[in-house]
Amino acid sequence: MKKSVKIKLTTIIRQPGAEDQVMELRSEGVLTEKNGRRYLQYDERQDDLDIRTTVKLGETDAVVMRSGGLQMRLPFLLDKEQTGNLRHGEESFMLTTKAHELIMTESRFKVRYDLALGNDFAGEYEMEIQFTEGTK
Repeated sequence: MKKSVKIKLTTIIRQPGAEDQVMELRSEGVLTEKNGRRYLQYDERQDDLDIRTTVKLGETDAVVMRSGGLQMRLPFLLDKEQTGNLRHGEESFMLTTKAHELIMTESRFKVRYDLALGNDFAGEYEMEIQFTEGTK
């Protein structure tokens, strides 16, 4: 199964001593189902970088993978620390996530997690992707 979808991505970043940052992205993408997993793919542009994003959705886990202007792998498993990475140019960083909430429905993916960059706590993140049937 493969279908076009409209995507609304909302990210909230909470860092100690700072106001919440809220970012929103709207895009069009493709939702594919293969071997019991769903894959959501879309393109985004951040800071003049073209980025291809794939979100791999399982029953109890998920992975956000970005390629293009930056390389990133961000895995999520409820209540368990997971290790990923971020590469931008010559720089490379280890990322650690710990998901406190992981929700997947037919049209929505939401994860709330702590993020560490190397050994430094980067904040609590909440990412929600809503996807509805597209027009293509």
